[in-house]
Amino acid sequence: MTGMRYPTALCTTVFLLAMASPMAQAPADPTGPHQVTYTVTTTSDLTANIYYVTSDPPGQASANDPQYMPLARTGVGPGAPWVFQTTMNDPTQWAFVSASGGLRVNPEFRCEIAVDGQVLVSTQGGSGVQCALRPW
Repeated sequence: MTGMRYPTALCTTVFLLAMASPMAQAPADPTGPHQVTYTVTTTSDLTANIYYVTSDPPGQASANDPQYMPLARTGVGPGAPWVFQTTMNDPTQWAFVSASGGLRVNPEFRCEIAVDGQVLVSTQGGSGVQCALRPW
């Protein structure tokens, strides 16, 4: 049962970050497909843990499955944003990105979600940040 602590803590962290996220506006045209662009930046160079939804899952029960929400551990910094583009039929339901990491100095994370070239949500935070087009 020791191996279950990490997934449970991770899901709890993602859920709590999601609840703190501001609401976003919906894309102008609700019918898909839509080009979704996630961007994560920081004010300090670091290795970030970034979870993001890559495509429309078949339902809420599948949304946290790594097939639809993988983890990217990657370098991010002031001149090196992390950017991921995908196509979704229903981004108002599924578009989601969260990033966290730590340094001795607060890295000031920032995330944004753009749909069809229009930024619909942008959030800034300290050692972690989350953007979504709906409450998670």
